[in-house]
Amino acid sequence: MSKKHNAYSTQTDAALAELSRQGNEEAFDELVRRYLSKIGYMARRYSAQGYEQNDFVQEGLLGLLSACRSYDGSTAFSTYLTVVAERRFISIIRRMNTQRAVPDAALVRLEGLEDALEDSATSPEQLLMEREQLSMMQSKLRALLSEREYQVLMLYASGLSYAAIAKKLGVSEKSVDNALQRVRRKAGGLY
Repeated sequence: MSKKHNAYSTQTDAALAELSRQGNEEAFDELVRRYLSKIGYMARRYSAQGYEQNDFVQEGLLGLLSACRSYDGSTAFSTYLTVVAERRFISIIRRMNTQRAVPDAALVRLEGLEDALEDSATSPEQLLMEREQLSMMQSKLRALLSEREYQVLMLYASGLSYAAIAKKLGVSEKSVDNALQRVRRKAGGLY
């Protein structure tokens, strides 16, 4: 094994990337040995912004794999890897920022909304119109969304956290997040 390691340790990064693209795991392992500390350093810079360093290291290693598969030799491999990894890090930050909690003041509680309509209506006609609008919105959502998406939306709108929704429905928090992302895409035109 030391002969193989020595053979790969003398190869250029570009040659190792090409071998890795062809499925050579030892070549990829050598690139990991060469770049793990650089990926760790880059991850520390991004994790200082309030995110887990391990997430960035893992994403950096996926970036290394992606760089091996897409490297065309037009620049130095090290430079190319830096760009690929940093773009992946920025994507993590964007994803996490979109998943941040919505302030309670911005939540519209659907539970008990009819009672709130009665309290806010200035006339019976206005109450009737608002009830019809609520009913139409719920009908549109039921038609547009899958049963699971609708359940998740109703629970989320009632103020439950991702973890509470996941526990109540017996699914993972990631499934809850995915359902809400689909709801946002599908129902974006309703508002």
